[in-house]
Amino acid sequence: MSQAKEDTTPANNRAQVVQAAGIVAAAFVVSRILGFGRDYVIGVLYGAQTIEVNAYSIANLFPETIFFVIAGGAMTSAYLPTFTAYFARNDEKGAWRLFSAITNLLVLAVTAISIVTALIAPWLVELLYPELVAGQPELLALTVALMRVMLLSTIIFGASGVVMATLNARQHFLMPALAPIIYNLGIILGGLLFAPNVMGLAIGAVVGALGHLLIQLPMLRRVGGQYRPVLSLRLPGVRQVLWLMGPRVLGLSFSRLNQVAMSFLAGALMLGSIRALELGWRLMFMPISIIGQAIGIAAFPTFAALAAQNAYQEMRRILVDTLRLIFFLGLPITVVFGLLGRPLVTLLLAYGVFRDEPDSIRLVAVALALYGLALVALSSIEILSRAFYSLEDTWTPVIAGALQIGLMVVLGLWLSRGIFAARGWLPLGGVALGASIANWLEASVLLWLLRRKLHGLDGRHLADGLSRMLGATVAMALVVAGLNWFLADWHPLLAFGLAAAGGGLVYLIAAYLLGVAELTQISHLLLRRLRRK
Repeated sequence: MSQAKEDTTPANNRAQVVQAAGIVAAAFVVSRILGFGRDYVIGVLYGAQTIEVNAYSIANLFPETIFFVIAGGAMTSAYLPTFTAYFARNDEKGAWRLFSAITNLLVLAVTAISIVTALIAPWLVELLYPELVAGQPELLALTVALMRVMLLSTIIFGASGVVMATLNARQHFLMPALAPIIYNLGIILGGLLFAPNVMGLAIGAVVGALGHLLIQLPMLRRVGGQYRPVLSLRLPGVRQVLWLMGPRVLGLSFSRLNQVAMSFLAGALMLGSIRALELGWRLMFMPISIIGQAIGIAAFPTFAALAAQNAYQEMRRILVDTLRLIFFLGLPITVVFGLLGRPLVTLLLAYGVFRDEPDSIRLVAVALALYGLALVALSSIEILSRAFYSLEDTWTPVIAGALQIGLMVVLGLWLSRGIFAARGWLPLGGVALGASIANWLEASVLLWLLRRKLHGLDGRHLADGLSRMLGATVAMALVVAGLNWFLADWHPLLAFGLAAAGGGLVYLIAAYLLGVAELTQISHLLLRRLRRK
């Protein structure tokens, strides 16, 4: 079954990206809410620091890591542009042969790794968590039992990840976006049905992973999916995917190293700095997953299709439009994190993690404000990296990421133990600011290199939009600062809500008056969707 040739006109490409980003972002929000619900259910059923919860947390880490490094982003970044290139050459049969070969190869590889991990599980847990399992043989035994069950989900995810990338490549985003929601529901139901037996969470994870795969299969059939028991490293497409995956696996390990580097920088600072930086980073990263990653996932198939057709002029247009959308959505959130970080952190953490700990709230608020300066940069990196992947270049983002980590360490040491310490400022602020500066430099380098690779970018269009958005952002910042001062003695929920709502309204009004095109585009898209309903 073949599909009609897609409309690749500029207007259609832009509309596809915005619509797909909306679908993915909405699903991300629901998935995040269910993720919090999953953690809440686990806490209610099994407690916070019990043997059962510790065993589940440790056991879950290994399957997640295997999927994250091998079958997750690394595979997608290498497979999607290669698969898309077959359709650009009108070789649909070759595309589905590649799909089958990669699916089989990945499932076999993940199965082999999972079997080895299951066999050496006791040794792995003792090696990585010696203090935690020392004198607690029941914790070790339970962790190993849970891990061996949950590794089954990794094998299923190996196949599901390829299906997800394939559907995205064919411009279908709804079912792949719903799949993580099904996975979280599986864990929640497993916990509720089998409580107080913590094995229910492991069984729920396997059932959820199966649902993650099954919900996508009907759409795969609709787009003409053809599976064959093919396993061959001789296929040029398979070799291409494996070649492109190598640097991406290294890049994913750098993302983990980034967290280790920040912990290293904070280790010698005042008590509570490591935890505050960790929480500040996690809070800052939430909108990145909804904005940067959602738009990146939506734009990636379009980038890949245009690159496969050598349609670089249109790819440049879509890239600049996508970056403008990132700036439009990210700048107001940066203001919120910078000026309303204290009431936001108080609202989210003061009644749980940091009950009666105002100093800790202050540390997290400072970390959030300074990390927040990089929100737009990190979201842009999600877009720029995928543009490189579309051009079958997975090395450049890896090298840029490695340089960013080195620069972050140097700046973090210099700022936290030099300038910030000398002026009596919180040293952890130097770590967060150093990370933000390094991320902005990484984004700038990637943009410059991509401009050369694409033989130019519409810099005027990008600069024009950015200048208008900055004007709206300044207006918002002034209003938020005033409201924050006026509402300082109010309840954190009211203070944050009123200041954020007031600032957001001013941002939209200012954007309209300044003629920010993204506001009109999003408004028209929403109106069209409402009229259809």
